[in-house]
Amino acid sequence: MSASNSLNEESAVGSGPVINHPLPNVTFKTYLADRPAHGARWRAAEATFDVSITLAYPVQTVWPVFKDFNLWMNRYGFFWDRVPADNQDAYVHLGVKKAHSPQDPRTTYIVRRVIPEHSIYFDSLPLKIEGKDGAWTGHNVISLYGCGGQTEIGIFMEHTWYSERMSIEELRGVAKGALEAALAFWRDYFVPDLMSGLQSTSTTTV
Repeated sequence: MSASNSLNEESAVGSGPVINHPLPNVTFKTYLADRPAHGARWRAAEATFDVSITLAYPVQTVWPVFKDFNLWMNRYGFFWDRVPADNQDAYVHLGVKKAHSPQDPRTTYIVRRVIPEHSIYFDSLPLKIEGKDGAWTGHNVISLYGCGGQTEIGIFMEHTWYSERMSIEELRGVAKGALEAALAFWRDYFVPDLMSGLQSTSTTTV
């Protein structure tokens, strides 16, 4: 990619998506791309993370566990003040409680649309890039599809970092670092804890 903040005419996904399979039933698809910003002197870099999970449970079993993000995000240090899936047209807040970053600000989200057992769409309000002159926003689309006693979950997350003062190289670095961190905590915390929670629920209800 060039240092200018121009669109890649050959691809809408930057240098192209990277796909890996941390578990047999899980696929991660990611990409980084430069984006046009809202002014001639502004620059922007985008990172997307698309998680696909196949679960051997009907959607009616998956939904109550999946929708309560605290059940499978708390161990990493993420804490939601309310369940997004129960708060359409309202604000919800994500706080981070980790020993190495106790001062992380809460992220405010607007829950735009919820269709129970089918989809959740929510956006984050702009938040300052920590220690930098810039801001970031995010969009999240979640879908669930039940078929043959199984559930397919798709979680698409897009975040874009903007700045008038940071170089495009700096913005790319922030985006890349955030993406690498997300890959690790989804692989090591979120996916295993979601699957563990479903297994516990299934065992309890047998």
